[in-house]
Parts: sequence; C-alpha cells; structure tokens
Amino acid sequence: MKYPSILLVLFFLAMLSQAGICQEANRIPWMARENRIGIAIGIGSVTYADRQVSPLTYQSKPKVVKLLYQLETNHLLFAFDIDIKVGSTKSKRFAKRIIYFQEEKLTGEKEDKKFPVGGSFLSGKISVGAFYKIQSTQNSTFRVAAGGRISNELFYPQGWTTAGIFNALSFSPEGCVQHRIDNTHVLFASFKLPVLTQLTRLPYYNTVSQPDKNLWQGFFQNKQWVGLSSYLAPSVNVGYTYQINANWVTGVNYELNGYQITVPQKMYAVTHSFTANAFHQF
Repeated sequence: MKYPSILLVLFFLAMLSQAGICQEANRIPWMARENRIGIAIGIGSVTYADRQVSPLTYQSKPKVVKLLYQLETNHLLFAFDIDIKVGSTKSKRFAKRIIYFQEEKLTGEKEDKKFPVGGSFLSGKISVGAFYKIQSTQNSTFRVAAGGRISNELFYPQGWTTAGIFNALSFSPEGCVQHRIDNTHVLFASFKLPVLTQLTRLPYYNTVSQPDKNLWQGFFQNKQWVGLSSYLAPSVNVGYTYQINANWVTGVNYELNGYQITVPQKMYAVTHSFTANAFHQF
C-alpha cells in the first residue's frame, strides 16, 4: 500500500499546482492593460490572376514589414496596423519568357524593346480596429472579443501589364479568440470579412487617361461601393506570443488573405505572410 499512497499524494499535489496555474492565468489580462507598440518582419507569398488585363497567373515572394499598436482597457481592445509588402513578380508558367515589341515614334524612328513577363510588386494596408471583450469569457483561458475594422489596402503590381491593380477601403466585422496557456505563452486567432467596400479598379478599357488629370487622379475616378458579391476578401490570422518580461513580448504570426473581385472583370488573389514579432509595453 506504500507506493499507491505515494502516487495519490503526488497526484493530489499536481492537481493543486495545476489549479494554481489556471487561477494565475485567469488573473492575467489577455493583453497587457498598457500601450503596446511593435514591429513584425518576415516573408510572404502572393498569387494573383487579373482576367481583365492578362490571361497569365503571376506570383511574388515579397518581404513583409508591419508596424503595430495595441491598447487594452477593462472592456475594449484597440488596434492600429500598417502593413507593407515589397517584391518582384513573375509569371507562374512562363517565368523566363521575354516580351519583344517595336515602338515607333512620331518622327518615324523605330525602337525595339523587350521586357520580362513580370515586374515589381507593392502592397500597402493601413487599418484601425476596435473590439468588445465578451465578459462571460474573461474568467476562462479561452477568451473572445468581437468588433470591427476599417482598412484601406492598395494592391499595386507593375510590369509590362497593369494586372492586379486595385484599392479597397472597407469595413469588416472581426472576431478574435485567445488561449492563455499560462502567464508566458499565448495562442490567438482572428477572422474578418469585409462587408462594405469602396473599390477602385482600372476601367475595362485599361487606361487611366483623363483630361486635365494625372494617372492617380484618373485611377481614382473609377471607384464604386460594392458588397460581398463583387468584393469577397476573407482574412485569417493566427499567432503565438511569448512574454519575456514585464516590458517585452515576442512571437510569430501567420496571415492568410483571399480575394475574389468581379468588377469590372474577374480577379483572384491569395496572399500568405509569415512574420516574427517584437512588442514593447509601456
């Protein structure tokens, strides 16, 4: 009976220890009740096809940089993000192809030109979000918040075609959940879906020429408000954070975005990004 008694004592002590850890985790807010500013750096992947401009599917592996600000109160969460992706593009099937053409000037002089089937890629997004912490979940290790986000995203690839250019100013309901393993390790996830978007795309005739307008002014002449049937862009974000001390937090993050645009012609895109994050709390 000696060994079973020892095992029972050890089991009882382990249960008390686990209960203490859970109570400690419940006392800790799911984000620090302080200002938190951070930076995220990583790599991404972008695949898109713009049937309005080109039959080709393009790919890019851009570098990703994000600036982040977060604030938590007893009942609300606030977030402000700036996201930039920069890289090059190439055709998925014809990465090594070269386009040749001849340009004739008004003087009659002809010039041969060549371009690779690709170009450069730039994407920028700025967003502001506010979320209400569901109070019934605050005493659990799984905690939930719901709210919305306003964001503006510019998708600006350039090359021998203008495939893939758009700007989207959108409002997205968003929900997020956090699992606090203990006072050091945290897992989180969020999902958002734009429901109302001011979408700007190149016109069907693929020119932004307007009398007395520059290229940007001509481009933004083609904006319109659309819903889910014309601009479907779900986004999933998952991550892990590690609390180093009272002032510093680090972690990793993965984000998946999908785009299906139907005006004026169909465009599809999928983006992935993997980043390493560092936050300073003050």
